[in-house]
Amino acid sequence: MPRKQVSFPVTDKEHEQIKQLAKSERRTIKQLVLSAFDKLYPGWNGERKESGSK
Repeated sequence: MPRKQVSFPVTDKEHEQIKQLAKSERRTIKQLVLSAFDKLYPGWNGERKESGSK
């Protein structure tokens, strides 16, 4: 499947803050964003979670 790219405008300060957060969590920016989607919109990607797990 071809890869797609998502982008959105952020300020230099926001970009640096996001990078620092990712670094402190030992994750990539992509991992942070996808994790946030998982928490805010469970099942958004079509994967079903087992009952009781979050």
